Amino acid sequence: MDQRRSAVMKICSKNSTYKRPYRNHMIYNRNKHFLFCKATKAGSTFWGRLLLQVDRRVIANPYKIKPQIGPVNVIPSIKEWKNFDAILKSSTKFIIARHPLERLYSGYVDKVFSPNTYYWDVIGKYVIRTYRKTSKPTCGHDVTFSEFLQYAAKTTGNHRDVHVASLWETCSPCHVNYDIIGQMKTFSNDIDFILDKLNLEPYKEVLHNISMESVNDALYDTAQAYIDMRAEASKCISEQQTADRIWTKLKARGFIAADLPVPKDLFLKNEEAILEIFKDAYSRSINKLGRHGLKLQQRAIYLESLRKVPKQTLTQIAKTYHKDLQMFGYDQTFNEMLQSSNNSDFSVSDNFFLIS
Repeated sequence: MDQRRSAVMKICSKNSTYKRPYRNHMIYNRNKHFLFCKATKAGSTFWGRLLLQVDRRVIANPYKIKPQIGPVNVIPSIKEWKNFDAILKSSTKFIIARHPLERLYSGYVDKVFSPNTYYWDVIGKYVIRTYRKTSKPTCGHDVTFSEFLQYAAKTTGNHRDVHVASLWETCSPCHVNYDIIGQMKTFSNDIDFILDKLNLEPYKEVLHNISMESVNDALYDTAQAYIDMRAEASKCISEQQTADRIWTKLKARGFIAADLPVPKDLFLKNEEAILEIFKDAYSRSINKLGRHGLKLQQRAIYLESLRKVPKQTLTQIAKTYHKDLQMFGYDQTFNEMLQSSNNSDFSVSDNFFLIS
Protein backbone atom coordinates (compact mmCIF):
# COMPACT_ATOMS: atom_id res chain seq x y z
CA MET A 1 0.00 0.00 0.00
CA ASP A 2 2.86 2.39 0.78
CA GLN A 3 4.45 1.66 -2.59
CA ARG A 4 1.15 2.31 -4.37
CA ARG A 5 0.72 5.68 -2.67
CA SER A 6 4.32 6.63 -3.40
CA ALA A 7 3.86 5.87 -7.09
CA VAL A 8 0.79 8.11 -7.26
CA MET A 9 2.47 10.92 -5.34
CA LYS A 10 5.46 10.76 -7.69
CA ILE A 11 3.23 11.36 -10.72
CA CYS A 12 1.28 14.07 -8.89
CA SER A 13 4.48 15.96 -8.14
CA LYS A 14 4.93 16.36 -11.90
CA ASN A 15 1.38 17.58 -12.54
CA SER A 16 0.32 20.94 -11.16
CA THR A 17 -3.07 21.10 -12.92
CA TYR A 18 -5.94 18.71 -12.32
CA LYS A 19 -9.68 18.88 -11.74
CA ARG A 20 -11.92 17.73 -8.94
CA PRO A 21 -13.24 14.18 -9.23
CA TYR A 22 -16.70 13.58 -10.62
CA ARG A 23 -19.15 14.27 -7.81
CA ASN A 24 -21.46 11.36 -8.66
CA HIS A 25 -18.52 8.96 -8.40
CA MET A 26 -17.71 9.92 -4.83
CA ILE A 27 -19.37 7.92 -2.06
CA TYR A 28 -19.24 9.77 1.25
CA ASN A 29 -20.05 8.41 4.69
CA ARG A 30 -20.76 11.24 7.09
CA ASN A 31 -20.65 9.11 10.24
CA LYS A 32 -17.48 7.13 9.58
CA HIS A 33 -15.79 9.96 7.67
CA PHE A 34 -14.56 8.11 4.60
CA LEU A 35 -14.70 8.71 0.86
CA PHE A 36 -14.64 6.16 -1.94
CA CYS A 37 -14.33 6.94 -5.64
CA LYS A 38 -16.17 4.30 -7.65
CA ALA A 39 -14.42 3.72 -10.96
CA THR A 40 -16.49 1.65 -13.37
CA LYS A 41 -15.37 -1.95 -13.92
CA ALA A 42 -13.10 -1.84 -10.89
CA GLY A 43 -15.21 -3.37 -8.13
CA SER A 44 -17.51 -0.35 -7.99
CA THR A 45 -20.76 -2.34 -7.79
CA PHE A 46 -19.53 -4.42 -4.86
CA TRP A 47 -18.19 -1.47 -2.90
CA GLY A 48 -21.19 0.71 -3.73
CA ARG A 49 -23.57 -1.85 -2.25
CA LEU A 50 -21.39 -2.61 0.77
CA LEU A 51 -21.01 1.06 1.62
CA LEU A 52 -24.74 1.55 1.18
CA GLN A 53 -25.23 -1.04 3.93
CA VAL A 54 -22.73 0.88 6.05
CA ASP A 55 -24.59 4.12 5.37
CA ARG A 56 -27.81 2.42 6.50
CA ARG A 57 -25.97 1.25 9.64
CA VAL A 58 -26.89 -2.34 8.85
CA ILE A 59 -24.33 -5.13 9.09
CA ALA A 60 -25.61 -7.15 6.18
CA ASN A 61 -24.32 -8.89 3.09
CA PRO A 62 -23.98 -6.41 0.19
CA TYR A 63 -25.29 -9.05 -2.22
CA LYS A 64 -28.70 -8.72 -0.61
CA ILE A 65 -28.92 -5.47 -2.56
CA LYS A 66 -29.64 -6.09 -6.22
CA PRO A 67 -26.86 -4.86 -8.54
CA GLN A 68 -29.22 -2.45 -10.30
CA ILE A 69 -29.72 -0.42 -7.11
CA GLY A 70 -27.14 2.33 -6.94
CA PRO A 71 -25.92 4.09 -3.77
CA VAL A 72 -27.67 7.32 -4.74
CA ASN A 73 -28.14 8.45 -1.16
CA VAL A 74 -24.45 8.59 -0.23
CA ILE A 75 -23.16 11.01 -2.87
CA PRO A 76 -21.89 14.26 -1.32
CA SER A 77 -24.61 16.91 -1.24
CA ILE A 78 -24.26 20.15 -3.17
CA LYS A 79 -23.43 21.96 0.07
CA GLU A 80 -20.80 19.39 0.97
CA TRP A 81 -19.39 19.55 -2.54
CA LYS A 82 -18.83 23.29 -2.17
CA ASN A 83 -16.74 22.49 0.92
CA PHE A 84 -15.19 19.37 -0.57
CA ASP A 85 -11.62 20.22 0.40
CA ALA A 86 -12.67 20.31 4.06
CA ILE A 87 -14.17 16.82 3.67
CA LEU A 88 -10.91 15.60 2.15
CA LYS A 89 -8.96 16.75 5.19
CA SER A 90 -11.23 14.95 7.66
CA SER A 91 -11.84 11.70 5.74
CA THR A 92 -10.08 8.45 4.97
CA LYS A 93 -10.09 8.21 1.18
CA PHE A 94 -9.77 5.08 -0.93
CA ILE A 95 -9.94 3.92 -4.52
CA ILE A 96 -9.71 0.61 -6.41
CA ALA A 97 -7.53 0.63 -9.52
CA ARG A 98 -7.49 -1.73 -12.49
CA HIS A 99 -5.40 -1.99 -15.64
CA PRO A 100 -6.98 0.38 -18.22
CA LEU A 101 -7.06 -2.28 -20.94
CA GLU A 102 -8.79 -4.75 -18.61
CA ARG A 103 -11.33 -2.12 -17.62
CA LEU A 104 -12.03 -1.27 -21.25
CA TYR A 105 -12.35 -4.91 -22.23
CA SER A 106 -14.76 -5.57 -19.37
CA GLY A 107 -16.80 -2.51 -20.35
CA TYR A 108 -16.90 -3.62 -23.98
CA VAL A 109 -18.07 -7.15 -23.17
CA ASP A 110 -20.70 -5.98 -20.70
CA LYS A 111 -22.06 -2.88 -22.42
CA VAL A 112 -21.40 -3.22 -26.16
CA PHE A 113 -20.87 -6.86 -27.12
CA SER A 114 -23.64 -8.10 -24.82
CA PRO A 115 -27.23 -7.54 -26.03
CA ASN A 116 -27.58 -4.04 -24.63
CA THR A 117 -29.68 -1.75 -26.80
CA TYR A 118 -29.15 1.25 -24.52
CA TYR A 119 -25.39 1.25 -25.09
CA TRP A 120 -25.77 0.25 -28.73
CA ASP A 121 -27.65 3.52 -29.10
CA VAL A 122 -25.49 5.65 -26.80
CA ILE A 123 -22.05 4.32 -27.77
CA GLY A 124 -22.43 1.94 -30.70
CA LYS A 125 -24.02 4.28 -33.24
CA TYR A 126 -21.54 7.06 -32.43
CA VAL A 127 -18.55 4.72 -32.76
CA ILE A 128 -19.72 3.45 -36.14
CA ARG A 129 -20.42 6.97 -37.47
CA THR A 130 -17.08 8.25 -36.25
CA TYR A 131 -14.56 5.42 -36.57
CA ARG A 132 -15.86 3.11 -39.28
CA LYS A 133 -15.10 3.78 -42.93
CA THR A 134 -18.67 3.31 -44.10
CA SER A 135 -21.85 5.34 -44.08
CA LYS A 136 -24.07 2.29 -43.82
CA PRO A 137 -26.24 2.76 -40.70
CA THR A 138 -26.55 0.01 -38.08
CA CYS A 139 -28.22 -0.38 -34.70
CA GLY A 140 -24.80 0.09 -33.11
CA HIS A 141 -24.74 -3.63 -32.30
CA ASP A 142 -21.71 -4.61 -34.37
CA VAL A 143 -18.95 -2.45 -32.86
CA THR A 144 -15.69 -4.39 -32.70
CA PHE A 145 -13.33 -4.33 -29.74
CA SER A 146 -10.77 -2.49 -31.90
CA GLU A 147 -13.33 0.19 -32.76
CA PHE A 148 -14.32 0.49 -29.11
CA LEU A 149 -10.67 1.08 -28.18
CA GLN A 150 -10.40 3.76 -30.87
CA TYR A 151 -13.42 5.42 -29.30
CA ALA A 152 -11.85 5.18 -25.83
CA ALA A 153 -8.54 6.60 -27.03
CA LYS A 154 -9.82 9.48 -29.15
CA THR A 155 -13.28 10.60 -28.04
CA THR A 156 -13.64 13.65 -25.79
CA GLY A 157 -16.50 15.77 -24.50
CA ASN A 158 -20.11 14.67 -24.17
CA HIS A 159 -19.67 11.59 -26.33
CA ARG A 160 -17.10 10.11 -23.91
CA ASP A 161 -18.99 7.59 -21.78
CA VAL A 162 -17.95 7.07 -18.16
CA HIS A 163 -17.07 3.44 -18.92
CA VAL A 164 -14.06 4.61 -20.92
CA ALA A 165 -13.05 7.50 -18.65
CA SER A 166 -9.71 7.04 -16.92
CA LEU A 167 -9.28 7.05 -13.16
CA TRP A 168 -7.35 10.28 -13.63
CA GLU A 169 -10.49 11.82 -15.13
CA THR A 170 -13.14 10.45 -12.78
CA CYS A 171 -11.33 10.16 -9.46
CA SER A 172 -8.61 12.84 -9.70
CA PRO A 173 -5.96 11.09 -7.55
CA CYS A 174 -3.82 14.21 -7.22
CA HIS A 175 -6.65 16.38 -5.93
CA VAL A 176 -8.02 13.78 -3.53
CA ASN A 177 -4.71 12.25 -2.36
CA TYR A 178 -6.13 8.80 -1.56
CA ASP A 179 -4.99 7.20 1.68
CA ILE A 180 -5.67 3.65 0.42
CA ILE A 181 -5.20 2.38 -3.12
CA GLY A 182 -6.62 -1.08 -3.71
CA GLN A 183 -6.26 -3.05 -6.92
CA MET A 184 -8.43 -5.62 -8.65
CA LYS A 185 -5.57 -8.11 -8.80
CA THR A 186 -5.47 -8.16 -4.98
CA PHE A 187 -9.17 -7.48 -4.48
CA SER A 188 -9.96 -10.01 -1.72
CA ASN A 189 -6.94 -9.13 0.41
CA ASP A 190 -7.55 -5.44 -0.08
CA ILE A 191 -11.13 -5.77 1.16
CA ASP A 192 -9.89 -6.94 4.56
CA PHE A 193 -7.24 -4.22 4.67
CA ILE A 194 -9.72 -1.48 3.78
CA LEU A 195 -12.36 -2.66 6.24
CA ASP A 196 -9.75 -2.62 9.01
CA LYS A 197 -8.64 0.89 8.13
CA LEU A 198 -12.24 2.14 8.04
CA ASN A 199 -13.07 0.47 11.37
CA LEU A 200 -15.61 -1.77 9.66
CA GLU A 201 -14.31 -5.13 10.93
CA PRO A 202 -17.84 -6.52 11.68
CA TYR A 203 -18.53 -6.59 7.94
CA LYS A 204 -15.85 -9.22 7.43
CA GLU A 205 -18.17 -11.85 8.86
CA VAL A 206 -20.90 -11.22 6.28
CA LEU A 207 -18.32 -11.56 3.51
CA HIS A 208 -16.95 -14.97 4.48
CA ASN A 209 -18.47 -16.62 1.37
CA ILE A 210 -17.81 -13.72 -1.00
CA SER A 211 -16.36 -15.81 -3.82
CA MET A 212 -19.43 -17.96 -4.44
CA GLU A 213 -21.83 -15.12 -3.72
CA SER A 214 -20.13 -12.93 -6.31
CA VAL A 215 -20.55 -15.69 -8.92
CA ASN A 216 -24.26 -16.14 -8.14
CA ASP A 217 -24.72 -12.38 -8.21
CA ALA A 218 -23.04 -12.08 -11.61
CA LEU A 219 -25.11 -14.93 -13.06
CA TYR A 220 -28.31 -13.34 -11.73
CA ASP A 221 -27.36 -9.94 -13.13
CA THR A 222 -26.54 -11.44 -16.53
CA ALA A 223 -29.83 -13.36 -16.65
CA GLN A 224 -31.87 -10.30 -15.72
CA ALA A 225 -30.06 -8.07 -18.23
CA TYR A 226 -30.67 -10.65 -20.95
CA ILE A 227 -34.37 -10.82 -20.16
CA ASP A 228 -34.64 -7.02 -20.15
CA MET A 229 -32.80 -6.51 -23.44
CA ARG A 230 -33.37 -9.56 -25.64
CA ALA A 231 -36.70 -8.53 -27.24
CA GLU A 232 -35.41 -5.09 -28.22
CA ALA A 233 -32.05 -6.53 -29.28
CA SER A 234 -33.76 -9.04 -31.57
CA LYS A 235 -34.86 -6.12 -33.75
CA CYS A 236 -31.19 -5.75 -34.74
CA ILE A 237 -29.88 -9.31 -34.53
CA SER A 238 -31.58 -12.69 -34.58
CA GLU A 239 -32.94 -14.39 -31.49
CA GLN A 240 -30.19 -17.00 -31.80
CA GLN A 241 -27.53 -14.31 -31.98
CA THR A 242 -28.79 -12.70 -28.77
CA ALA A 243 -28.49 -16.10 -27.07
CA ASP A 244 -25.04 -16.66 -28.59
CA ARG A 245 -23.81 -13.32 -27.33
CA ILE A 246 -25.00 -13.73 -23.75
CA TRP A 247 -23.49 -17.23 -23.68
CA THR A 248 -20.20 -15.95 -25.08
CA LYS A 249 -20.21 -13.18 -22.49
CA LEU A 250 -20.34 -15.81 -19.73
CA LYS A 251 -17.43 -17.65 -21.35
CA ALA A 252 -15.44 -14.44 -21.67
CA ARG A 253 -16.03 -13.68 -17.99
CA GLY A 254 -14.79 -17.11 -16.95
CA PHE A 255 -18.10 -18.60 -15.79
CA ILE A 256 -18.63 -21.41 -18.29
CA ALA A 257 -16.33 -23.63 -20.37
CA ALA A 258 -15.59 -22.53 -23.93
CA ASP A 259 -16.78 -25.79 -25.50
CA LEU A 260 -20.17 -25.78 -23.77
CA PRO A 261 -22.83 -25.23 -26.48
CA VAL A 262 -25.58 -22.64 -26.23
CA PRO A 263 -28.69 -24.29 -24.72
CA LYS A 264 -31.55 -24.84 -27.13
CA ASP A 265 -34.33 -22.23 -27.09
CA LEU A 266 -32.54 -20.02 -24.56
CA PHE A 267 -34.32 -17.03 -26.07
CA LEU A 268 -37.70 -18.46 -25.07
CA LYS A 269 -36.89 -19.18 -21.40
CA ASN A 270 -38.03 -17.01 -18.51
CA GLU A 271 -35.64 -15.39 -16.04
CA GLU A 272 -35.84 -18.16 -13.44
CA ALA A 273 -35.17 -20.87 -16.02
CA ILE A 274 -32.27 -18.91 -17.55
CA LEU A 275 -30.67 -18.38 -14.15
CA GLU A 276 -30.87 -22.13 -13.43
CA ILE A 277 -29.32 -22.86 -16.83
CA PHE A 278 -26.47 -20.46 -16.07
CA LYS A 279 -25.88 -22.00 -12.63
CA ASP A 280 -25.91 -25.53 -14.02
CA ALA A 281 -23.46 -24.55 -16.77
CA TYR A 282 -21.16 -22.97 -14.19
CA SER A 283 -21.30 -26.08 -12.00
CA ARG A 284 -20.48 -28.36 -14.92
CA SER A 285 -17.66 -26.07 -16.01
CA ILE A 286 -16.17 -26.05 -12.51
CA ASN A 287 -16.28 -29.85 -12.43
CA LYS A 288 -14.56 -29.98 -15.79
CA LEU A 289 -11.95 -27.21 -15.56
CA GLY A 290 -11.92 -26.06 -11.95
CA ARG A 291 -11.74 -22.39 -11.03
CA HIS A 292 -8.14 -22.14 -12.16
CA GLY A 293 -9.01 -23.58 -15.56
CA LEU A 294 -11.86 -21.12 -16.01
CA LYS A 295 -9.51 -18.27 -15.07
CA LEU A 296 -7.04 -19.48 -17.70
CA GLN A 297 -9.82 -19.57 -20.26
CA GLN A 298 -10.96 -16.06 -19.28
CA ARG A 299 -7.41 -14.79 -19.70
CA ALA A 300 -7.00 -16.55 -23.03
CA ILE A 301 -10.14 -15.02 -24.50
CA TYR A 302 -9.04 -11.59 -23.30
CA LEU A 303 -5.59 -12.00 -24.86
CA GLU A 304 -7.11 -13.37 -28.06
CA SER A 305 -9.17 -10.19 -28.33
CA LEU A 306 -6.10 -8.01 -27.72
CA ARG A 307 -4.14 -9.94 -30.33
CA LYS A 308 -6.55 -8.77 -33.03
CA VAL A 309 -6.25 -5.09 -32.11
CA PRO A 310 -3.92 -3.07 -34.38
CA LYS A 311 -0.71 -2.01 -32.66
CA GLN A 312 -1.44 1.60 -33.59
CA THR A 313 -4.68 1.48 -31.59
CA LEU A 314 -2.93 0.01 -28.55
CA THR A 315 -0.31 2.75 -28.80
CA GLN A 316 -3.11 5.33 -28.76
CA ILE A 317 -4.58 3.68 -25.67
CA ALA A 318 -1.19 3.84 -23.96
CA LYS A 319 -1.01 7.59 -24.66
CA THR A 320 -4.58 8.32 -23.56
CA TYR A 321 -4.28 6.36 -20.31
CA HIS A 322 -0.61 7.01 -19.62
CA LYS A 323 -1.28 8.62 -16.23
CA ASP A 324 -3.32 5.63 -15.05
CA LEU A 325 -0.63 3.26 -16.34
CA GLN A 326 2.11 5.13 -14.51
CA MET A 327 0.25 6.01 -11.31
CA PHE A 328 -1.01 2.54 -10.54
CA GLY A 329 2.03 0.56 -11.65
CA TYR A 330 0.76 -0.85 -14.94
CA ASP A 331 3.19 0.82 -17.32
CA GLN A 332 5.95 -1.76 -16.76
CA THR A 333 3.65 -4.66 -17.52
CA PHE A 334 1.89 -3.11 -20.52
CA ASN A 335 4.33 -4.41 -23.14
CA GLU A 336 4.84 -7.68 -21.28
CA MET A 337 1.09 -8.31 -21.29
CA LEU A 338 0.85 -7.66 -25.01
CA GLN A 339 3.76 -9.98 -25.69
CA SER A 340 2.22 -12.71 -23.55
CA SER A 341 -0.90 -12.57 -25.70
CA ASN A 342 1.07 -14.59 -28.23
CA ASN A 343 1.79 -17.30 -25.67
CA SER A 344 -1.58 -18.17 -24.16
CA ASP A 345 -1.79 -21.21 -21.89
CA PHE A 346 -5.32 -21.97 -23.05
CA SER A 347 -6.31 -22.67 -26.63
CA VAL A 348 -9.12 -20.60 -28.13
CA SER A 349 -10.16 -20.68 -31.77
CA ASP A 350 -9.70 -17.54 -33.88
CA ASN A 351 -13.42 -17.04 -34.34
CA PHE A 352 -14.38 -17.80 -30.74
CA PHE A 353 -15.05 -14.18 -29.83
CA LEU A 354 -17.86 -13.14 -32.12
CA ILE A 355 -16.75 -9.53 -32.47
CA SER A 356 -13.04 -8.79 -32.24
